[in-house]
Amino acid sequence: MAKPTHTRLRALTAAVLAVLLITPIAAFIYKVTALDYRITNILPQTQYRVAVQMSLDGGDGRVRVATFAPADDARQTISEESQSSPPTLHHTIESKGLNRQAIWLGAPVPDGTELRYEFSALVSAVRFNITEDLAVPESYPRAVREELQPTEAIQVDAPEIRALLQRIAADRGPLITRLHAIYEHTEGLGYRSFKGTTDALTALRLGEASCNGKSRLFVALARATGIPARLVGGLVLQAGSKRTSHQWVEAYIAGHWVPFDPTNHHFAELPGRYLALYRGDEALFRHTSEINFDYMFTTRERMVPSPEARSSFSAFNVWDLFARLRLPFSLLQTVLMLPIGALVVVLFRNVIGVPTFGTFLPALIAASAGATGLLWGLTSLVIVTVCVVVARLGLQRLQLLHSPTLAILLTVVVMSMLGTSLVADYLDLEDLAKVAYFPIAVMAITSERLYLALVERGFKEGMVHFGGTLLVVLACYLVMNSMAMQVLVSGFPEVLLLVIAANIYLGRWVGVRLIELWRFRRLWRDEQGTES
Repeated sequence: MAKPTHTRLRALTAAVLAVLLITPIAAFIYKVTALDYRITNILPQTQYRVAVQMSLDGGDGRVRVATFAPADDARQTISEESQSSPPTLHHTIESKGLNRQAIWLGAPVPDGTELRYEFSALVSAVRFNITEDLAVPESYPRAVREELQPTEAIQVDAPEIRALLQRIAADRGPLITRLHAIYEHTEGLGYRSFKGTTDALTALRLGEASCNGKSRLFVALARATGIPARLVGGLVLQAGSKRTSHQWVEAYIAGHWVPFDPTNHHFAELPGRYLALYRGDEALFRHTSEINFDYMFTTRERMVPSPEARSSFSAFNVWDLFARLRLPFSLLQTVLMLPIGALVVVLFRNVIGVPTFGTFLPALIAASAGATGLLWGLTSLVIVTVCVVVARLGLQRLQLLHSPTLAILLTVVVMSMLGTSLVADYLDLEDLAKVAYFPIAVMAITSERLYLALVERGFKEGMVHFGGTLLVVLACYLVMNSMAMQVLVSGFPEVLLLVIAANIYLGRWVGVRLIELWRFRRLWRDEQGTES
């Protein structure tokens, strides 16, 4: 009777595995062929959350503060705008020409008043190819001609500008030849930190300038040679806080406004971190002169699904679900990658034979280390675990009940995490300071498992299990944080059915573990020698 039962079990297992293999493959083929699902649609985008924090000490009269609010264009998409200010200040956003202005206006405000304007931005990189034979046009549309005129800070008609234009040979030849000459000259200027407005002539005479001086000189030379050009002010986005804005240039070429940044070495291109706040020779902030004013930009990064990914496959669209629930894309990545991490643990435990603390704990630790990075994540784990083990050894002498002991150890976990963050902040180790991102339960369970292993199996065996856990955490981290794996699972979540199939196969694994082959290698050699 045992043999038919075993046969039926094998047949049932084979049928389940066939379903689990065929279903994701069929879904993959359907997406790629019927829905034209492409890898570019799966790739997530970096979305920036930008906050402008302004502080002011009010005067006796009415207060007015204005700054620029970014607008949608072909390269950037703005969403989730919000602001906070005292009720005595009225907030509006007004359109003025090409720009949008955020304005606060109202009665006198007390010292230390805070204004905050926030928005989310999706920004794309852009690159233009300018043909070699394109000539400088003799006329332009009326709306563009204004960008050929001199201004107070862009002295197009100044003799020195004209002389420089001739000296660098930017007054003749095809359009791209002139642009290269202008770009190379302004790019080659020395850099001077921003200390107020630097006009084009000052940048020329000093031979050095900040981004605003280089950009004004670029615009003056371009306009002088017959190419409309204008300033663009904005931010180079990166996580953190700063007071620094940036200026670059756009030149009108064949019906397109093409970007140039001689300060950061971008010719007819911009990377995906450039956010335009305004166009024209403008001041980023304007405010009532009788107040003390300060500001700070704070930027945070987060990964979000592209619009194509959210709309490509509605039958099993976890991207759109998380977007509707306003859950961060990083959480989606963690949720989807945990089964992959658990499979890695199973491979190491059942096939290789590496001992670990539990089946899911290494995957959970690897997921937690995503916020801190692997090195500092493992460092913080070791620090907290050592603190808890030392505390547990000390509590052992008091012979307390189990539950109060665990409660004390939980407190030790919290205190050691906070202490690690404080020390890391003092040493300016930003990633280590993020130890607070680690779930407290993960830290507590790991510490308790290590203590039990030390007590029940001895120091050597306990450290072997701890070392094995760290090794498997490393493997899980590398797999779970692989961009290729994240893109695959995020775009095709049905691939998790293959993970189930792999676990079913490994669940019937009866082979010898690789570590056992190494441990008993002498016996294998002796056996082979006896047979020969």
